[in-house]
Amino acid sequence: MSEAGDNSSGGAVFLTVQYARQKGESIVYSGVLIAGALVLFGMPRAPILALIAALVSAGVAIYHWPYVAKDRKAFAVTPAGINIDRLGLLPWNAIAGVEIVDRYVRMIRNAELRIALKRPFDTAVENAPQVGPLRRHMYRCWGMVSPQEISVKLSTLDTPPETVEAAIRPHIHRNI
Repeated sequence: MSEAGDNSSGGAVFLTVQYARQKGESIVYSGVLIAGALVLFGMPRAPILALIAALVSAGVAIYHWPYVAKDRKAFAVTPAGINIDRLGLLPWNAIAGVEIVDRYVRMIRNAELRIALKRPFDTAVENAPQVGPLRRHMYRCWGMVSPQEISVKLSTLDTPPETVEAAIRPHIHRNI
């Protein structure tokens, strides 16, 4: 769940957003359950096919693991900037603007936060975390749109898009 911090202290977090557990729990736990069932019941009948299918099912569960990981901050708005899981910190002076882009699929809102950067991506990101090879291939909420624009999938997070935008807007206008 998201939490708002105290805006008055210098080290406070203005907004912390996590992955929406309810959107990923069924995928992760079903993948683990199916992989286990395939190993138990499929190995005596068709060992190679059962093993391949179990590995695929386990791979899907591992890919979606960030949804159910405890205390996994996907996105945080801090006094220093926007901190995104497995991307790093985007300082306020590197952000030119933000915009929410809505896409609807069968009346389901898929909101994205587009972050326009003042400088190229490589120089804009600070404190980029070092991640292992397994973690590198797991689900992430952000993607590159262009060399100076990042897209964050807000529909996979547990906070409404408007709340995220409201937490960011005052800092953008202050640093322009």
